[in-house]
Amino acid sequence: AHEIRNPLSSIKGFATYFKEKYRDIPEERKIAEIMVQEVDRLNRVVGQLLEFARPMDIRKKLVSLQEVVRNSLKTIRQETEKRNIAIKEDLSQEIGAVSIDPDRINQVLLNLYLNAIDSMNDGGTLSIVLGMEKDSGKVKIAVSDTGDGIINENLAHIFDPYFTTKQSGTGLGLAIVHRIIESHGGEIKVKSRPGNGTTINILLPFPREGGD
Repeated sequence: AHEIRNPLSSIKGFATYFKEKYRDIPEERKIAEIMVQEVDRLNRVVGQLLEFARPMDIRKKLVSLQEVVRNSLKTIRQETEKRNIAIKEDLSQEIGAVSIDPDRINQVLLNLYLNAIDSMNDGGTLSIVLGMEKDSGKVKIAVSDTGDGIINENLAHIFDPYFTTKQSGTGLGLAIVHRIIESHGGEIKVKSRPGNGTTINILLPFPREGGD
């Protein structure tokens, strides 16, 4: 990773230099900006590859899942407002403290939010519902959008490493999401129809205080 990232840093430094040098020449400045963007994308690919390859480090503690969800939503509000996307949240208060790794669950939620936002090109609604699944007794987080949906032949593969339908995607984001949820002893399910949006359900164990 260092052998890749070190020359990338040099390339980005030169590209940034040329972007400033040619700031009054739009065509040249645009080329330099693309170079910077592509270097950043390669850095993300290397970072996600490292994260996917190394053992998953889960550090659980008792936290309020409602607070974790609310904090995660704060980070995307500016983007949703810019894209004319409404946020609806329904966070049940019957769920007490839950034993999770809050940083990892936040990572999961942000990944799902950003995918949902990308699917709603003409605005829409992002919905987050937190509650209990009565049959299993598990905590359920449902993230839904009103976007493009996913075609049937892709549904079975969206959590596969390197599978992506995005031009600039790495194909590792949802694979890492899947690993995080599995490492929590949970499961993740997807419902989607083309043109009718997507709902991703996360099911997590609900250990009481003192349990695991």
